[in-house]
Amino acid sequence: MKTLLTIRLIFKKKSSDCMKINLNKSIFGGLATLAALGFIIILSIYIRTSTLSSPTVLDYDPWWFYRHAKEIVDNGYNIPSWDTLSYYPPGRPYSIYQGWPFTIAYLYKALNSFMSIDLMNVAKISPIIMVALTTIPAFLLGRMLSNNIGGLLTALFAVVSPSFIVVSMGGYVDTDVVVNFYLFLSLLAIVTTIKFSKNLFLSIPLYTLSVISVLLFAFNWSAGWLPLILFTAFIPAFIIFRIIEDIIHQQRFKVHWKNLLPDIKSIVAPIFIILLITNVLGFILLQRTMIQSFIGGLTFTGLGGEPLIVNISVAELQAVNIFTKEGFLSVANRVGMLPTIMTLLGLPLLVVYKIFRRERINFMEVFLFMWAVMSFYLILKGTRFQLLFSTAAALSGGYVIGNLFNYLKSRNALLFATTFAVIGAMVFVSISTAMQIGQSSSDLVISQNWYNALEWLKSNADNNALVATWWDPGHIIAGYTGLKVHADGAHCWYGDCIPYDHNIRIRDMGRMMSTDNETESLEIIKKYTHLTDDQCDLARQTNGNKMPEDACKDVSEVYIMATNDLIGKYYWMSCFGTFDMNLWKSTGGKQWECDGKNYQIIPLSALDRSVYQNSEVTISLLQNDTQILAVLNAPRYGVRNALVRDIVYFQAGQEIRISKTDNNTLDAMVWVDPSFRSVIFMDASIRDSVYTNMFFFQGRDLKNFELMYSNSEVKIFKAKLQ
Repeated sequence: MKTLLTIRLIFKKKSSDCMKINLNKSIFGGLATLAALGFIIILSIYIRTSTLSSPTVLDYDPWWFYRHAKEIVDNGYNIPSWDTLSYYPPGRPYSIYQGWPFTIAYLYKALNSFMSIDLMNVAKISPIIMVALTTIPAFLLGRMLSNNIGGLLTALFAVVSPSFIVVSMGGYVDTDVVVNFYLFLSLLAIVTTIKFSKNLFLSIPLYTLSVISVLLFAFNWSAGWLPLILFTAFIPAFIIFRIIEDIIHQQRFKVHWKNLLPDIKSIVAPIFIILLITNVLGFILLQRTMIQSFIGGLTFTGLGGEPLIVNISVAELQAVNIFTKEGFLSVANRVGMLPTIMTLLGLPLLVVYKIFRRERINFMEVFLFMWAVMSFYLILKGTRFQLLFSTAAALSGGYVIGNLFNYLKSRNALLFATTFAVIGAMVFVSISTAMQIGQSSSDLVISQNWYNALEWLKSNADNNALVATWWDPGHIIAGYTGLKVHADGAHCWYGDCIPYDHNIRIRDMGRMMSTDNETESLEIIKKYTHLTDDQCDLARQTNGNKMPEDACKDVSEVYIMATNDLIGKYYWMSCFGTFDMNLWKSTGGKQWECDGKNYQIIPLSALDRSVYQNSEVTISLLQNDTQILAVLNAPRYGVRNALVRDIVYFQAGQEIRISKTDNNTLDAMVWVDPSFRSVIFMDASIRDSVYTNMFFFQGRDLKNFELMYSNSEVKIFKAKLQ
């Protein structure tokens, strides 16, 4: 009896010691996980700090959100009803989706309760704050679906994706940061709700969190209904998968509905409840539902409805052929090689492995696979969707690696060590690449030449002046100078901008810049200096009391900006300037014709100091007495040894222009860079265009436009309206 008692005491002591060891391991593991998450947060911040030295927010689009945040602050933290600066005359109604400017405005208010900081600096740090916050729902979601390893890698992949870094640097105040944050947050809330929906105590607050997170997502981004759209598409995919899985497991073509229906109901019912409540509240609060958002998304991608013609030219909507080696690698390099491989290869293999072992597939594995395939396919419709794929890849990649850890840790030690050594090396490369991208993002900073030009406008233009240029710089012009702009990069859908919507304005601006008839150019400009009574009444009938009394006030003067970035965008200016809108509208945006032309920038050949060439064209500069001649060879186009009619070059800083009037010369121009490092070839239509005259030749041959300001990047002209 004494021996038995001794054994029991020893067993209890050993059990107690094991519990203490396990508790210590648990505490250590928790602290290590928190430390790793802290490292990821600090890393995400550090990567994005290199651009904080910029005096303002970056690039073009961020100015839209900064300006609206400032207007919300100035309007007593309420959304103004009318935006007079954009698409004037007469301006445009404010969008209800002002969650991101609201966030910046209230962050400014909160920070100023205990420190002194101006709105510009708050705007500059706001993307970094949102990125740091994104790691938390990303980690929690990844951890819930796998383990701490999966959660940490999900958080890491989410913030080091190259495609995300370039749109989330300090000062890049665009919506990409809130898209990532609310996407992870809403997915976390919905998945948690599905998981604990049978627990009445937990389900009510979780349903509330799911609905609120999706509504906040939609308030910040008009397409923020994405999580609900994904889960709606998931429902039939999940049912079909469960049927196929049951057939495989039972090895007979018979569906056991009695076994399947409870599982399907436990997943589908919570999704349906969230869908119903969120759409009802969305209709009341935001005047929008998931269906409207889905239709708008189809229109935006060109898959349905009549899109804005500007979407044809948007760089982010240029398609990538993901089924070629070059296309795939370009996506993988922008998303991250490791999460891409784990998503497109690891996730399907994991599912097949589970099916082979007759393990039940987790519903989130079906969701992740569907989400990854859909977002990867959408890249065919535009490079912008790489960012959505990067979010899917971050979660899928973390999930797969977390599961690999669980499967391999208690099996072959050599395989475990080898696998995670390779993964560790690839993670290190991802971090190193992310840091390099962050340090090399200085090209997003606005140049001093732009600041100087904007300051000139701000100081010299009349308060009721209109500034016109190609569409995307309109944001920075309105945001920095407070002047009205003809158009900007915020798409203005049909019925919002009356009488001249985005399609009309971008076509007119393209024509104004690319035509060789400056009288025609001036007449286009005059069109936007005055609205008739009928036009103004139509706008008021549509917008009601939103329009202020002076919304139709005549423009007092018009300035046109010809900038160096438009050299690369000239194709689209000339394209839209000759756009066949009737053909495009009659085919629902499926067919379009335009006469787009490009400047051909040809670099100096390394083999010969007087030969400039690319893959299609070779231009040779020849000395003829005291003159320089340009000879063009383009065998692909049947052009050999053609003497170009006009050549412009610089000697001692002085421009020299030589024109050959021989009948056998090619009617075109070669413009030689003053450094003689490259030449620009222009056909006759480009050479004689208003933009070429403005930017390359200071407008010296123009009679209707007066040069008011000039530097190497920006030329500002004033239209002679009288």
